[in-house]
Amino acid sequence: MRLIRSSRALAPQRAAALSLLTLVLVTLASPLALRAVNRIRSTAGDRPSFVPSFELPRTRLAFDETHAAVIREANPEFVIIGDSTAGSRIQPGHLSRQVSRGVIGLFVPGTPVPQWYLTLKNFLVDNQVPALRGAVIFFRDDQLTSQVEVNTQLLDTAARDYEPELDRVLAARRLGAFAAIHAMARRTYESDRTRAWLEPTLLNGPAGVAGGGEAPRVLIDRINSEVFGLDRLRKFAAADLTAGAGAALDFDANVNRSLLPEFLALADRAGIRLAFIRVQRRPRPDGPPPQSQALRRYVERLEDYIEERGYYFGDDWGDPDETLSTYVDGDHLAPEASGPYTERFARKHASFFR
Repeated sequence: MRLIRSSRALAPQRAAALSLLTLVLVTLASPLALRAVNRIRSTAGDRPSFVPSFELPRTRLAFDETHAAVIREANPEFVIIGDSTAGSRIQPGHLSRQVSRGVIGLFVPGTPVPQWYLTLKNFLVDNQVPALRGAVIFFRDDQLTSQVEVNTQLLDTAARDYEPELDRVLAARRLGAFAAIHAMARRTYESDRTRAWLEPTLLNGPAGVAGGGEAPRVLIDRINSEVFGLDRLRKFAAADLTAGAGAALDFDANVNRSLLPEFLALADRAGIRLAFIRVQRRPRPDGPPPQSQALRRYVERLEDYIEERGYYFGDDWGDPDETLSTYVDGDHLAPEASGPYTERFARKHASFFR
């Protein structure tokens, strides 16, 4: 009788456990139905990502072969790489005359560090540029080790079919020790593909209501042209990127999770010189911008790391010629200040161009 009673007592517990297990399995399996929707919505332009550990296949823009061909034809000896901070400082043609070397500038406003890496790799090192002797990377503070994650669609035209080094760094930076598990789950549930069509659907719904019957795209276009048009934006007296703080300034903890080692590996493989120039952020009226103790330690470690490996490091911080009056907005120099900066740059870093 006791055995019978025990079995009867366990029956509700087993039923509860079975119900819980069923619920878990249904929860895990339900999103798999979205794979069928993804198949319907997939397009013929979908291609495997160049960072497959980071994202699923999607429609990609082709590598810019025309741009690559132009660089091969130019066959420069030195190249300046960066975003608008580099573009507002260096006049490549003027620098060419100052150093008596062929120099071109490959800088696009708003481009992140991964774009600079792909530029160095695919437009220079792997692009049959026989005269190439060196490249100069302009950056802000901790940008070389803190700026890794990026919208990969912005990198399409600079990326080849597969970018293993970038794939490894992006996955490790975002996912850490769980990178492999996350990648498996993403492949199983195709979350990237689902987000590509579900997110616009969810966002456009409220836009349609707010637009009073207007199509969401028309409303967005009106906002961009009538509210946020370039002619309606004012200059800003602040740095373009926020200053690094906290864990971002722990150089030793971040360097091997960044693209900095990959920059040096590319230069090693190509046998070219590589220089990293830290731009001065927007100064104060009474002098250069302040630096925390953590930032100073970070810059010292960054300089040691680069120079110990035989590469060049330069720092614009505290340059007495870069006063607030030479800046136009953000971290950008005024157009009339770029010529004098280029000349000072050529004199200050003459040894790099010899």
